Amino acid sequence: MAEIDSALQIPNQEAPSEVSLLVGHLRRIEDDRAGNYAIHVHMSELRPHYRQPHYLRVASRAFDALVINFDVTLYSLTNTDMVLICHDAPVEEIDPPLYKLRALFSEDPLTFGEEGSLDDRFTTWYDLAQPADFSTFLSVAEEMETESRDLTRKEGEGRQQAMAGAPLDPANLTAINSRLQGIRITDLIRQQTAVVIRPDAKGAVLFRENYVAMDELQKRIAPGVNLFANPWLFQYLSETLDRRILSVIAQRDMNGMKEAISLNLNIATILSPGFQNFHEKVREASEKIIIEMQTIDIFSDMGGFAYARDWLRDNGYRVLIDGLNPLSLQFFDPGLLGGDFVKISWSRESIRGEHDERIDELREVVKSADETRVVLARVDSEEAVNWALSLGIQRFQGHYVDKIVDAMIVKGII
Repeated sequence: MAEIDSALQIPNQEAPSEVSLLVGHLRRIEDDRAGNYAIHVHMSELRPHYRQPHYLRVASRAFDALVINFDVTLYSLTNTDMVLICHDAPVEEIDPPLYKLRALFSEDPLTFGEEGSLDDRFTTWYDLAQPADFSTFLSVAEEMETESRDLTRKEGEGRQQAMAGAPLDPANLTAINSRLQGIRITDLIRQQTAVVIRPDAKGAVLFRENYVAMDELQKRIAPGVNLFANPWLFQYLSETLDRRILSVIAQRDMNGMKEAISLNLNIATILSPGFQNFHEKVREASEKIIIEMQTIDIFSDMGGFAYARDWLRDNGYRVLIDGLNPLSLQFFDPGLLGGDFVKISWSRESIRGEHDERIDELREVVKSADETRVVLARVDSEEAVNWALSLGIQRFQGHYVDKIVDAMIVKGII
């Protein structure tokens, strides 16, 4: 049975940090390293939005079966990195949870490189039986231990100063959230159109996504504060923002609305009394409303997602699964999540160096998910449109699409 280190351990003055436990582990096996290898997952290099606590908990749980069934120890470090120390564990058992992590964070450029390639910045593997690899990784671990100690010391020394003047302390969080609840946001709501482009060049509006211009919102409620730099603050604010958007949309004349709209919401928002209030006001037009949910939010609460998805569909809404990219399609079938639409974000980096056989695999996945339900988002070029059309995708959204929509309106074909 493997040693299990708590991924969610609350540090205190008496308990060693996870990185210190990691260094101790390495020193214990230094004289008998045969069969040992390490995988360093660079979670700390993900964008701040993906380093929120509930995302990290989901990531650590991906390795539960490994830790229970094999001689594998998971260390969740202070800097949010994760390290697996494996002894005689089959490599083929390690791959599935790592694939799952790449799928979870597939929107982040850090995961775009193929595992094991020179472009892979998400994971680093070390064969600890090899002296050079062991020496290199021990140095990495010791450096992280030093950084962890320095950070703890600086946090202790600067705690009083931080409480007095840091822009993201609890007092400011309350003030910013209160300001968000009271300001006007109607003029900050923008729309971006998703369209169907058919082979005959005829186009039709699929839906218009409603979202808040975050840069302008930031200037209005927290000038000089980077809301995205603090993931906990942003998560808290996003639920308040969801409620504000719902209150604005609910005031619209839904009966006179010819085209569908979409709203990107947290699962917690959909399950809240606030959404029930929204539903009471728009229930007669619910078939014109598409609710978008992020895969990272979905995987953090599969039970909540399943309930929300079924409730929404039973009440006339359509559900869109957002937060995928071409790379993530190689790891799982998005059609299994049971949404009405699947949104994939275009990125040149994520398809760089694609081989013909991989394109064929993607084409099969798109076909399996039903290409009529797949939307390619963040389309910034004709290249993206042509790439999607080669896979059978005909639904698009993005800045390049905005230009196409404008041209279609002028020509009267949309």
